[in-house]
Amino acid sequence: MGVGALIVVLGVMSGFDEELKAKMLGANSPIVVRIPPGADSSQVIQKLKGMQGVSAVAPFVYGQALIKAENNVQGIILRGIDIEQEAKVNRIKHYIDLIEGSPQLLSRATLHSKEIILGKELKKNLGVDIGKEVLLISPLDRKSHRFRVSGVFNCGMYDYDANFAFIDLKQAQDFFALLGPTGIGIKPGSERDIWKLKKAIQKKMGGIFPVYTWMDLNKNFLSALKLEKTVMFIILTLIIIVACFNITSGLTMNVLEKTRDIGILKAIGATNLGIKTIFIYQGLIMGVLGGGLGLGLGLGLGYLLKNYQFIKLPPDVYYLNKIPLSIQKTDIWLILLSTFLITLLATFYPARQAAKLDPVEALRYE
Repeated sequence: MGVGALIVVLGVMSGFDEELKAKMLGANSPIVVRIPPGADSSQVIQKLKGMQGVSAVAPFVYGQALIKAENNVQGIILRGIDIEQEAKVNRIKHYIDLIEGSPQLLSRATLHSKEIILGKELKKNLGVDIGKEVLLISPLDRKSHRFRVSGVFNCGMYDYDANFAFIDLKQAQDFFALLGPTGIGIKPGSERDIWKLKKAIQKKMGGIFPVYTWMDLNKNFLSALKLEKTVMFIILTLIIIVACFNITSGLTMNVLEKTRDIGILKAIGATNLGIKTIFIYQGLIMGVLGGGLGLGLGLGLGYLLKNYQFIKLPPDVYYLNKIPLSIQKTDIWLILLSTFLITLLATFYPARQAAKLDPVEALRYE
């Protein structure tokens, strides 16, 4: 039962991790190069395009602003993008609807002048509809700029959906009074090359331009997910440890019941190691059978959870309609190895007690 519970819980947590990471990576570029004010961004872009391992690049503008709709005012993260280029480095096209409620995704590749796309939760908080106008207030000169809401951004991460808004790249440069983009998003040829490519870019740029991966930018969140999974593994492993105490007590009682048999075996020449091995094997057989049955139970429950919606989640809270499940082979091997080691340790004490029995004392009253 402990092994089955551990497999299912870690599978659910891995499923949530993968879903959240996919959403974060879908809304962000795998690698980002920050462009300091006054730097020649066009030269940087040309260098990056010529690098081996770079699949695509997309310049962007990133900054904070105030947005106002009627009497509602909110601080936002404003991103200036070229959708056609941005779509080459992430999955933003999959998250934008130009017509609210329409199943069709983004149908055109550019944001027109003075058009803005709002996050789903941001649009709800401001109480505006598509086609309505909002005011963007610049943090530099405090001037108001009118934009028409032309679409909705919905990636499923509340922090992004409640705080992000998108306008055209050129419009963003004018809004923030910039001569060029503030950053460049980069997509590597393979996800495995992300750290290798980051180091290569840092070397190519001579350390002048800061380079970050999407994991660097979400380090705290990813560390919290990793810590949570580790803590759950430790807590649920205690169930296996409790079960192994039953193995210890069962073997101890078995030693007491088999005192006469142990005495006879030792009297006819059985060694201490041989007696100890018998009880260790007995405990390991119970542990292996329990681990095997637990593996079957965990995989069976995992299959049912993955294919049948026994537990429904409110999509407005979790952005998922069922529990995601991803049972990793590494998790299974770690669970089974831990179970084997704990079971092995649980057999040592009763096996040692059996080996210490004096055959004379064991047979005195027989």
